[in-house]
Amino acid sequence: MQSYLVTGNPGSGKSTLAAELRRRRMVAVNTDDLAFWADSAGTPVAQPPDPDDKWLLAHRWVWSRSRLERFAAESGSQQRPVFFCGIARNQEQMLGLFDQVFILVIDEQTQLARLAAESPVRTGPARQQIRDGRHVFQAQMLAQGAIPLDGTASPKVVADRLLAHLRSGR
Repeated sequence: MQSYLVTGNPGSGKSTLAAELRRRRMVAVNTDDLAFWADSAGTPVAQPPDPDDKWLLAHRWVWSRSRLERFAAESGSQQRPVFFCGIARNQEQMLGLFDQVFILVIDEQTQLARLAAESPVRTGPARQQIRDGRHVFQAQMLAQGAIPLDGTASPKVVADRLLAHLRSGR
C-alpha cells in the first residue's frame, strides 16, 4: 500500500482536495481528524470553545504518529493508495511515513481570500502568523522534495494533476 501526503498552508485547499479524491472513490483523509492541540511541552490539551489569539499562538496543532500509522495500516488492507491531506506543526517528523509528499502552492492573494471566507477562528496575530509563514513553509517543503501542485486551480484540476503525476511515475 502506498501513502501520500498532500500538504500546504492554511487556505491552500487540502480539505477540499481530500473531498474531491473521496468523490472519486479514493481513500483520502483530512488529517485534522488525526491531529490534536498540544501545549509547549507536547501534552495534548482540549481546545476551548472560542480560542483567542493568545491561546492559538501558545499551542500547536500536531499529528499523532500512532493515529497516522493505524489509519494507513487499516486503509492499506484495501490495497489502494491512501492520501493524507493536511498540515501540522510536527509534520516534518512524520515525512518518512509517506511514499511521496505533494504541496499545494498558493499565492498571498489566494490565501487571504480563502482565510477571509473560513470560520473566524483565526484572527489578528494568529492569521498574521499564517500569512507570514506561507512562503517559508512552501520553501521548506520544496527543499525537502515535495512536489508542487497549483493550489489556486480547481479541486478537480488539482486532483487530475496529482493522479496524473502518480500514473506517470515521475
